[in-house]
Amino acid sequence: MSLWQKLTGREPKDPTRYPDSGAKHTLLLGGAGPNADIVRASRKHVVVADLRRAPGVTLLANLEDPFPFKDATFDEVFSLEFLEHIPHPDLPRVLKECRRVLAKGGRWLSGCPDMEVLASWFGLQCECVDGWQADPKCAKCGGRARISPSRWLKSVFGNQEDYGDARRGDTHKNGLWFGRVKELLEEAGFAEVKRVDAGVYYARFKADTKVVVEANRG
Repeated sequence: MSLWQKLTGREPKDPTRYPDSGAKHTLLLGGAGPNADIVRASRKHVVVADLRRAPGVTLLANLEDPFPFKDATFDEVFSLEFLEHIPHPDLPRVLKECRRVLAKGGRWLSGCPDMEVLASWFGLQCECVDGWQADPKCAKCGGRARISPSRWLKSVFGNQEDYGDARRGDTHKNGLWFGRVKELLEEAGFAEVKRVDAGVYYARFKADTKVVVEANRG
């Protein structure tokens, strides 16, 4: 049992609702699973695109092709845990597609593992970490560790238990941090790129390993 569980009696949970963006039409990328329900609860109309068939998925996506939408179809493109699954040679093209389907002034928001943080935690791994908390009595790390080796590997490389029609989707193919995401977005034509509070979209402790970036279509 983790220290967090001992103190609170529960595991840290992801938010059950996201702030309402005011968007009338949202494209949710990689939204199979509970995340789609959370987005739908705070958005007016959501189209969910994913690589796999699953409840709530409205479009089986093939990222090798252009999005099957007209220009300026959406007010918002939203994704969590999506960008890291796109091969880095393909990401510039996918971001340009995201901008193409956004209306003027439309909002882009995405969250993914923060490689800068994960790299800095490479030497702060210990098997005693459970639920993002180290054992303060651990003889090896003295309670200073931030992450377990298995969690570090999964955060960087994904679970590598691929699923979906093409047996793909659960392996990380990209490593990103704010500076890199900002550079890619600006190259794709986005403006007003900024980092936002990851704690709004992820559970406490987990948020420490994430970068959430917002941008305007420009």
